[in-house]
Amino acid sequence: MPKKVWMYSPKPKKLNDAEKLHLKRKVQEFIQNSKKLSVTINRVEIRAGRIYLYHLVEQFGWDDPRSKFIFPLIDGKYAEFPYARVTSLQNGIYSLGWQKHNRQWIELFEDTLMGCLEYIVEDNAFFY
Repeated sequence: MPKKVWMYSPKPKKLNDAEKLHLKRKVQEFIQNSKKLSVTINRVEIRAGRIYLYHLVEQFGWDDPRSKFIFPLIDGKYAEFPYARVTSLQNGIYSLGWQKHNRQWIELFEDTLMGCLEYIVEDNAFFY
């Protein structure tokens, strides 16, 4: 039986509506200027001090009428999945997270907001 391991998940900073709007604009502007992210990311959402980036994945068998999916597909063939999570910490520091197949988040990197977004753009095994 595998041992249980505690995962480090930083507590997010509380954000007011003005801060959320400012962060969302900065992230969307960065995504529009990035060749990789402008194609990959379809939606940005801020919840509980965390910035979630989502992308669409075409589902195998979407055109088979016998196929059944757990959740409804977007445009009849795409499913939306979390791509990355950026957590707002204290003093302008942010933490970048990646979601595993079992829906647990792994914190990969800590830096400024732009540093975390640049890390996503770099070639690495987590963000294809």
